Amino acid sequence: MIGIIECGKNRSEWLSEHGDFADWFPPFFQHAYAAEAFSVYKAHQGEIPKSADACNAWLLTGSPLSVYDNPPWQQDLAEFLVGAVEQRPVVGICYGHQLLHQVLGGKVEKAPHWGVGLHTYAIRDMPEWLPERLRESSKRGLQMIALHQDQVSVPAPESRILAGNTICPIGISTIGRNVLTIQAHPEMTPELAKAIYALRRDDIGEEIADRAALSLATEADSQLAADWIVSFLRHRSA
Repeated sequence: MIGIIECGKNRSEWLSEHGDFADWFPPFFQHAYAAEAFSVYKAHQGEIPKSADACNAWLLTGSPLSVYDNPPWQQDLAEFLVGAVEQRPVVGICYGHQLLHQVLGGKVEKAPHWGVGLHTYAIRDMPEWLPERLRESSKRGLQMIALHQDQVSVPAPESRILAGNTICPIGISTIGRNVLTIQAHPEMTPELAKAIYALRRDDIGEEIADRAALSLATEADSQLAADWIVSFLRHRSA
C-alpha cells in the first residue's frame, strides 16, 4: 500500500474535469499499481498518518502553498516525516520535494524566475537502482512539466543530485537511503498545466506563460518518470 499524502486542494471549478491532487497519481502509476494499492491522507485537512508503518511507502503531492507559509498541518506533517523517512521509502513531488528538503535540513527560497513549461532535466548522477533499460532511456534526460517559483536552494544533508538544469539545478534528488524527490510535475496533464499557466499569466509573465503553454505540445516523459519512482520504491522495499 502506498500512502498518498495530499498537501493541497485543486480549484473547485477544475475538480470535475481534472480531479484533485491525489487523484492524478493512480493513473500515473497504472502500469505498476492497481487503484486499490493507494490510500489517501488529506494532510491539508488535518489527516496526518498516525504511524509510518501504516503504508509500505509514502508519496507527498504538490500544493498551491509555499513551504515557508508553514500552516499548522504542515508542522504536524513535518514531525511525521522526520520519523517516516527512517522507516519507509518516501517520494516528494514539487511541494513534497521542497518540504522534504526543508524538514531534513535544507533550504527553500523563491527564485527570481518561474519554472514553467516542459523542461529537460539533464542526468548528473545516474542512480544504480535504475534497471539497465531505464538507464539507457534516461541518458538524454527527463522531460517533465514544471510549475514552480519556489525551489530548493540548499539541499538537505546526505542529498544526491540526480538531475537538474540551469533554471532548477536540484531537479531530481535523493536524501539518504529512503527519500526520492522531484521538483517537476510528471503526474500533471498538459491540459491542467495550460489552465494554470493561463490563470497565473500575470504573475508568471505573459511571454513566459505563452511559451510554456506552447512547449506542452511536445510529449513529456511521464511514463519514464513513473518508472523511476517505481524502481526506487521497489529497490528500497526489497
